[in-house]
Amino acid sequence: MDEATASAHPMEGNSAAADDDDDGKISDVDYRLIGLSPQYWSYTRLSIGDLNALPLINGVDCFITPHRDSSEGDKNSHQWHILPLSRVLLRGIVTAIDRRPNGCILIVIDDGTGSMDCQCWDESSNSAFHLPALLPQHKISSRRNGLRYDIGDSVEVMGKIKTLTAGNASISAGATMAANKRAPLEVRFGCIREVHATSVCVIDKSQTSIANVWNSEAVHWLKCINVENDIRKNSTMKNGKEVLSLLGEKISSSILRDGDSTTIGKKNVLVRQCCQTPKRFRQELFYCHCEATLETLDPTFYFRDAVLNHLLDYEAQLQDIGSCSYQSATEDCMDLYGAEANSMPPPFLFTFQSICSDERLSSIARSLVSTTNLPETNLQRLIRRTFAAMTKEGLLSLYDPEQDLYLLVSCGRVLEPFLKRSKGMDDGGFIRQTIPEPFFIRSVPRKRLHELASYLVTQQSNSD
Repeated sequence: MDEATASAHPMEGNSAAADDDDDGKISDVDYRLIGLSPQYWSYTRLSIGDLNALPLINGVDCFITPHRDSSEGDKNSHQWHILPLSRVLLRGIVTAIDRRPNGCILIVIDDGTGSMDCQCWDESSNSAFHLPALLPQHKISSRRNGLRYDIGDSVEVMGKIKTLTAGNASISAGATMAANKRAPLEVRFGCIREVHATSVCVIDKSQTSIANVWNSEAVHWLKCINVENDIRKNSTMKNGKEVLSLLGEKISSSILRDGDSTTIGKKNVLVRQCCQTPKRFRQELFYCHCEATLETLDPTFYFRDAVLNHLLDYEAQLQDIGSCSYQSATEDCMDLYGAEANSMPPPFLFTFQSICSDERLSSIARSLVSTTNLPETNLQRLIRRTFAAMTKEGLLSLYDPEQDLYLLVSCGRVLEPFLKRSKGMDDGGFIRQTIPEPFFIRSVPRKRLHELASYLVTQQSNSD
């Protein structure tokens, strides 16, 4: 999107577009509330032009409209309704097709307002993951020339929005937000997006008459136009903050405390008797198996425990930067969460291959899958799934994809130093400038960070 287009966006010149709500405490894109909105998980009908013009607010694709109570007289007095979106329903004509080697098919669709790249995957009925269509119109169309689609086909695409580039921050909106005494939101325009399709319906003569094909396109356009009115009326399309007010005081307060209930707030993971998690994991990772993703190949977490013990053993051997295998990456990592080199024991960086090649861990994984039909396949599957689950749960973080470097997000060497420095609890209470969250901290569940921060505050007040 060029500068002229970006500046023409209705949000550009208005301060309230990206501010918090009237009480200045809860934002429409608060990370705790986004998933509460049913519309965030629904497929919203949009024209491609509207999809391309969506602003990226705090890293979330959002549809914005003037609030229904906004003043019509003063343009700058508008309060904006922000609705985060993750899924979209598009309708257009296929203008290009490219079959990728990995089985992905890239189709470009055009609806007259713009064009959009859509990635879809082969839905052959021979696939082990193929499920029958829920609706007749979404059955797989006959294959022509070895492909599902032909150029010129009218298609309806339902899929997830994927933002490829973050675009440019709005200077005018940023300056206006800074003038307000509220937490500013990062607003970006001109993002490049694509759609990862979950369903592609080819509209052809075999499904409906030619007249209905074009009538359905007109209906799609009318529904796209009506989306803004539906959001402004706020009858069914509610964002997370509006849903929060319907959940009651008890649930709302629990959500705003990152899911920390009264009981959990009094008994953190160190003292809770919730499961048989080893004490070492509770102390060094501030984690228990209640948070773990269940794995059918390892229902008792025997292999997971072995991997975590293996990683913690190696971490314990590192006392300074000089003992690290990846010194430069370790220094950069410590710098991200505000720790100086050699001021504390360094974090542990390792490669995925080092886990796969470890004989002891491989032996444990092999013993777990030895009775399955495909032991070698399930061996690799168990290792990959366990790694993926621990990464999703914030125990590990992919630090450098090019070098295949992973970070063990331990309590003592990563989480605790970051929280102490960001909250000014280190160096005798010396208040430092707020440290932005590194990317590997963002993957840690907010509940775990909240519990650990509360625990550190309690420990500090007890020591004082």
